[in-house]
Amino acid sequence: MAPISLTAQGPRPCQNGDRRMAWPPRMPPRRVWARGSGRIKSKVGVSLSSRHGPGWYAHIQDSRVTLLRGVDEHHISASLDPLPDDAPAVVSIELSEIGSQHTVVSTVLGDLETAVRQLFPAWLSGGENLDGPNRLDLLAARTLSFDLASQSEHFGPFLAGMAESALHGRPLGRRFIDQTRAEGLRRLLAATYARQAVAIVVRVDSDQSPQQLAQLVGGCVWLANHGGFAVWIVGPDDMGSDHVRTITPFTGPLHTDTRVVTHRIYVPAIAGRPHPGSAAEKKLERALSSCEWATGREWNQPFQATSLHERIVVDLRWPEEKCVVEVDGADHRHRVKFARDHARDVVLQLEGYAVLRFTNAQILDDVAAVVSAIEKYIKIKRDSKSRAAHIEGTPRGE
Repeated sequence: MAPISLTAQGPRPCQNGDRRMAWPPRMPPRRVWARGSGRIKSKVGVSLSSRHGPGWYAHIQDSRVTLLRGVDEHHISASLDPLPDDAPAVVSIELSEIGSQHTVVSTVLGDLETAVRQLFPAWLSGGENLDGPNRLDLLAARTLSFDLASQSEHFGPFLAGMAESALHGRPLGRRFIDQTRAEGLRRLLAATYARQAVAIVVRVDSDQSPQQLAQLVGGCVWLANHGGFAVWIVGPDDMGSDHVRTITPFTGPLHTDTRVVTHRIYVPAIAGRPHPGSAAEKKLERALSSCEWATGREWNQPFQATSLHERIVVDLRWPEEKCVVEVDGADHRHRVKFARDHARDVVLQLEGYAVLRFTNAQILDDVAAVVSAIEKYIKIKRDSKSRAAHIEGTPRGE
C-alpha cells in the first residue's frame, strides 16, 4: 500500500470487499469513560498510587489516539492490575518493526485476533463444551455463534469464523475486510471483559524515525476511527502529529526500563480461569484437574484483605487452606512488578497466607514437581486443621 499523506484531499470510503483504508478518517463523536469536573487540559498528571475516584484513564477519550509520555508498559499494567471496574478492556501489543501504515494495521489486527483466540471459550456461551476441530464441534460452534449474534451486536459470520479459528488453533485468514475484523474483534474483547470500551496499548521503541512515526500515526488513527478502539502509544517522547494527543498519566519520578523481556501480546486475566496467555498456568491447571486433593482452588480471583487495602488478583488460591500460588514470567523481574509482588506478599502473609512462587520455566519443564510441592503444603494445612479440630472437640482431661 502506498504511503498516505496526512494532507490528502477528501475522504475515500472503504467499499465492501475493499481492504484499503479510508483517509482522512471519519471523526466520531468523542466520548469519555468517566465524567470530569471540567475541560480536560492538554496534559494530565495523576498519581500512580491513587485508588480513589476516577483513574488516569478517565481523562482519555474513546476512539482516539493518545501518547502516554514518560511511562512504560510495566507502569501501565501495574496501574490496571486488577482491571478497575470503570476502565476499558486493555490489550497490550508490542510493535518491533514499523513499516507502512497498512503493515501497522495488519499486525495489530493479527495480534488482536490471537488474543481473542486465546480467550476462547470465554466469549462464546457453551463453547467450553467443545473439544476440538471435529465436524460435530465445528457445527455446534457455528450454531452457538449465530445464536449469540441474534441476541447481540455481534456479526454472526465473523463470530462463527472466530469460533472455528479458535477450535482449529489457526488464524482466521482474509475472509473479512479489515474494518469488519476490527469492529468484530473490539466487540468480542469488550464482551469478554464486560466493558463498553477497548484500549490497545501499542508499545514501540523510542528511536523511531519521523517517517516511521508518521506511518504509526496513520495506522493507529485508522484503528481508532474504523475499529472504535482507544489507542495508547507508549515509547516515543513525541509523535509530531496533530492527530495524537499527548498526556503524562503519572506524576512524580518514574524509572522507565523496558529491557526486561515482556509479552508481545498481553490481555488481562479472566476471573475463574487460568490466564489465557499463560502456557504455564494452563499446564498447571491441566495437571491439577486430575488431582483429587486439588479441590477448592480458585484462579485469578480478586482478594482484598480489608477495605483499607487495595484489591489484588492472585494467580491461584486455596481460600480454606490459605495458600496462594503465583506463576511468574520474566516480566516479574522488572523493578515495578518486583516491588509490587513483594508488597502483595506482605499483605497476604499478614492475613495468614503462604505464598508459593514458581517461574514459568519451572512449571513448563517439570509440572509434576510443582504439583507435588503444592500438594505437600495443602495436605500439611489440612492435617493441621484436622488435628486442631480434634483437639478442640476433645473434653479436657481425656
